[in-house]
Amino acid sequence: MDELATLSAKPIAFMGFAILFVGMIYLGIQLKDGSRGGGELVKALALITSGMVIVGFAAAYGFHAF
Repeated sequence: MDELATLSAKPIAFMGFAILFVGMIYLGIQLKDGSRGGGELVKALALITSGMVIVGFAAAYGFHAF
């Protein structure tokens, strides 16, 4: 099981970085458009946070760098 977790750490980290990147772009678009409602900003921050959590778990299971 440990080998499987170590083997899958790199693709999981890539997925986390992709979610983080999409969240940052979405946040930038919402800030540029002058979003008045908090719902869209919360969605962008949730994407960024979830991406960081996924990358954190991948780092805990042996991911160091691409």
